[in-house]
Amino acid sequence: MIRGVANYAFKQPGWQITIEPRGTAEQVSLPEGWQGDGVIARISSKRLYHELRVFGKPGVNVSGIELKGVDMPRVINDYRTSAKLAVGHFANRGFRHLAYCGPDKLSHVARHCAAFEKEAAEGGFSCEVFRRDKGLQNKSWQQTREALVHWLKRLPKPVGVFTWGSERGRSLLNACLEAGISVPEQVAVLGGDDDELLCDTCTPPLSAIVTPAEQAGYEAARILHALMEDKPAPGEDVLLAADEVYTRQSTDILAIEDQDVSRVVNYIRENIQDSSLQVADLADLVGLSRRALERRFNQALGYGPAHEVQTTRNQLVKKLLRETDMSITDVAARAGYASHEYMIRAFKKETGKTPLKYRRWVRAR
Repeated sequence: MIRGVANYAFKQPGWQITIEPRGTAEQVSLPEGWQGDGVIARISSKRLYHELRVFGKPGVNVSGIELKGVDMPRVINDYRTSAKLAVGHFANRGFRHLAYCGPDKLSHVARHCAAFEKEAAEGGFSCEVFRRDKGLQNKSWQQTREALVHWLKRLPKPVGVFTWGSERGRSLLNACLEAGISVPEQVAVLGGDDDELLCDTCTPPLSAIVTPAEQAGYEAARILHALMEDKPAPGEDVLLAADEVYTRQSTDILAIEDQDVSRVVNYIRENIQDSSLQVADLADLVGLSRRALERRFNQALGYGPAHEVQTTRNQLVKKLLRETDMSITDVAARAGYASHEYMIRAFKKETGKTPLKYRRWVRAR
């Protein structure tokens, strides 16, 4: 987020940034005697809010925590899009049972959980939530490990578990290890944000939602700039949508009971660069008619094989746009599209952006 603020600030003449690098649980105050022109803050307490009001300069809030009486322009993640990404990630891997785990006593985590439960219900998935009983409410997370292990053991398997963040995902993976539960075969775990260091050092490495933190910092700085020039504040919260899941080992599996469907999905993902992939050929691969394969796909995954091909192609397009400087024509060829014109139409239909606009957008975050 700070990088996003800095990227905006570097484009403005004369801007200087003072940073107070504190942990989320530490008490933060304005530096004594500081005479700045505006503040971007994670407002997690009314004390800090009142301090900023007394300071009297424009401010932008970047915290998902909702405090009664706190009235300040806010830039936050859109929990609904994160929930949709998470449910889709598990659904594409064949999971029908889902669960959620987070520090449930926090109101913003409860909203994150509720968005996931709602998306799961609308998709026809079962969803269980880890809730500590009253006797455990005042205990540390380590002291609730036994309860978490018990919860994990009684969940229907295989199950996909979405967590509040990377740190909670790590705790969940450690509990699975303690309980002798295999990951991702029995329990697949997806973190609510992608802290690269924490996720890469898990056992196994943790898949996670890539939240638009850098974009949030940039947008917060843009709004602050407008406020400092006496322009009106946004009339409501600015919600930023997560765009992708960074897949690591903790969810890298297909939990599809139908072996023919599983074989076809694996074949699609391994051969997506082949522009000649056709549903009829995929049906021949497993000795089924096209109609039978489509029916089996819908029974197992809720969509047909053509959708799997299209989605997998676009996932590769996103990766190439994000991680390489390949031309749009070369990206289309690498992703198995017959032409770059067709890729542009198909990609925009799914994402709402042309490939070029997507590349610019993702690199500006």
